[in-house]
Amino acid sequence: MEKKPSWDDIPSLHLELDEEPTDATSSEKRAYPRLSTQEVQEMFRENVGVLFVHVAVKNRQLKQKGVLRDINHTGMSFIMPAHPLKQGEIIRIGTVFNQFVFKTKAEVRWRTNDQVGVKFIDPKKDDVTYLSELYAAKILNKLK
Repeated sequence: MEKKPSWDDIPSLHLELDEEPTDATSSEKRAYPRLSTQEVQEMFRENVGVLFVHVAVKNRQLKQKGVLRDINHTGMSFIMPAHPLKQGEIIRIGTVFNQFVFKTKAEVRWRTNDQVGVKFIDPKKDDVTYLSELYAAKILNKLK
């Protein structure tokens, strides 16, 4: 009588489970793709070098300027060296591109020494629509 093979009889392929990414800026953690600063500038044919993000924290009288990395209708990330922001902190942010002025409250979702990622809190409906349409325009431009 022949012995039935078991899992232990199968040669190992030395497979390991992937660990969750630990990088706070990892795009895998995002629910929606974002537009980079370069993509926004290309869409509007702006060559301003950087797009600034103005950051204010009321309870600390903090006002600083950062440089936009990427944005979508739910959040953004920006570079702001030596910032004092803490994860979970509520801030006011604002940026301008192509005559579009965007201001809202946001929650700091992740931070490093020189970068910050935020999720928007109750942005205006028109602003959410505009930012969503920007991403759609990017995709449509690639199809041409």
